[in-house]
Amino acid sequence: MQSFSKKILVVLFAILLVPAATVRGEADVAGGDATDTVAVQGQRLKGWIRLLDSEGVTLDTAYGKGEIKIDYQDIEQISSQRPFRIYYGEDGVVQGRILGIEKGLLSIGMIRESAVSIRTAAIVTGLALQEYETSWLSRMRTDFRHWNANLALGWRYERTAVDKNKLEFGFRLARRKSPTRLVFDFRYAYEIQKSSGGVEVTTKDELTTYLLGEYDVRDQWFLFARPAAEKDLPRLIEQRLYPAVGIGYRFYEDKNYLLQLPFGFGYVDEEFKDFGENTYTAGYLGFEGLYTFKSGVTISCNLLLMPGLNDPGEERLFRFDFDFKLPIVDPVALLFRFTNVNDNNPDPEIGDNKFRKIIVKFIRS
Repeated sequence: MQSFSKKILVVLFAILLVPAATVRGEADVAGGDATDTVAVQGQRLKGWIRLLDSEGVTLDTAYGKGEIKIDYQDIEQISSQRPFRIYYGEDGVVQGRILGIEKGLLSIGMIRESAVSIRTAAIVTGLALQEYETSWLSRMRTDFRHWNANLALGWRYERTAVDKNKLEFGFRLARRKSPTRLVFDFRYAYEIQKSSGGVEVTTKDELTTYLLGEYDVRDQWFLFARPAAEKDLPRLIEQRLYPAVGIGYRFYEDKNYLLQLPFGFGYVDEEFKDFGENTYTAGYLGFEGLYTFKSGVTISCNLLLMPGLNDPGEERLFRFDFDFKLPIVDPVALLFRFTNVNDNNPDPEIGDNKFRKIIVKFIRS
């Protein structure tokens, strides 16, 4: 058991850290010798522009180590010796040197006579052409900029009077391109415990997955459909299907922030081991929030409540997730997840409330 656990640990570190080291090496090459210039409050700053977005540019200064973020409104002049690849609007792409900025318009081109002016507020992302051509991760992030993918892996091994071996896996794929938003989420957790007498017991075998589809209809309103399924064998849930449809209101959204409230109706079809099947029609109330700090730290929250329409006291589903993601080395981060599950379970020895837990795992994004 111990040798097997060590093999799992080696595989996890290889999956997570080797690609990160490769990407770091690619980023170091992307700077080159030619420096870019940004003038702020009469001072000309020399360095390498690493990134452009709708708010400003990220400059790696030539005077020391570290990057600074400079808002467009503070930039008096800007120019680059290197060509950049800049994405703007829904599908716009332009390549060339950065030649200047005036009245919220960034001038891009190899020469001024053929330069293109784009609104800074419309810029989605921009990076040096050399980095785009040499880094596979940069190409993936820009060419598939409407997509976002996360892979989470967690493993824990305890060797005591009762040996514990636990493995968790998660995958999330999201696409946002107006007027649609699609999210696919899959999580699986498995844990076995082995006593000193050699008896093995499965204490965790659970799977949760859902597919979310949203369509913008007017202003900040959207329609949604959310089929979902799960199993949790230690809690006797052989399967549970709980699709929902409805309408939602999006209070705020951009690439770093999200706050929305969906509500509607759903249907629950659940089958318990030794207790048979149970079905009911339910209401649906959800909440989704996301906030990314300038440091890259991200917090997110998801809530789902489905009370039965006939007997909400006995028939209900409640799911709550709170995630705290701390970046380590791009694209690897550390994820802390707090979850709470409450539903109607027919076995009184198991109870309705699944105890709260904190999970620590690596995540690639």
